Amino acid sequence: MLRMAHAGIGVAAALAAPLWLVAGVAVAQSIPAPGRYQCTGAMTELGFTVGPGNIYTTTKGFRGTLSVHPGTGNVLFHIAPPLASYQGRYSPGPPPQVVLLTVKDGASSEAGVVCQMR
Repeated sequence: MLRMAHAGIGVAAALAAPLWLVAGVAVAQSIPAPGRYQCTGAMTELGFTVGPGNIYTTTKGFRGTLSVHPGTGNVLFHIAPPLASYQGRYSPGPPPQVVLLTVKDGASSEAGVVCQMR
């Protein structure tokens, strides 16, 4: 009897995780489409190339990875400076673009930089 109750908890936990992930996907965006993104605004040197997969490369040759924040849906730039200090809001377009955001105390605001696929 204890074994069945324990198995029931395991099944409930297994079902709860996918439901949370489905809820996260509903909020989340995807990572930007593969290609070269040129940035306009105050920091044109923030251009980057996406691909293969979730890897991005800056104009200076630094490589990092991309992910999507499960709560906000913002694109996260990991590892490579200077993009690692920003988050992004991706729009598939056309043309595909990423608006760079700064985040302070949990609130995001536009950084004045828009990067479009060229």
